[in-house]
Amino acid sequence: MTTPTSDGKTTAIISYLWIIGLVIAFVMNSSKKDEFASYHIRNMIGLCAFGLGNSILGWVGAPGFLIWGIQIILFVLWILGFIGAIQGEKKEIPIVGAYFQEWFKSI
Repeated sequence: MTTPTSDGKTTAIISYLWIIGLVIAFVMNSSKKDEFASYHIRNMIGLCAFGLGNSILGWVGAPGFLIWGIQIILFVLWILGFIGAIQGEKKEIPIVGAYFQEWFKSI
C-alpha cells in the first residue's frame, strides 16, 4: 500500500467539507491528478448524489422517518469516508463505495 502525498491527502480531506469543499477539491485535483484524492472525491460525489436524491424524496412527500433514516445512513457513510481520508487510507464506504468508484471512474 502506498502512502498518499501530502497534497493528495489534503485534497481528499477538503472534498468531504460539504459541496463547496467538493468543488474546491475537484479544482485542486484537476491540474495534477492524485489517485488518492480522486478516490475520495468519487466517494463524496456519490454521497452528494444520494443526498440530492434523498432531498427529492422529501419534496415528493416520502414519509419523514424514511428521509431521516436515509440522512442518518448518509451521515455515517460520510464519517467513515472522512476518517479514511484523515488516516490516509482508501477505505471503501460500506455497501455503496465500490459503486461510486465504478460510476465515477472518469474523475
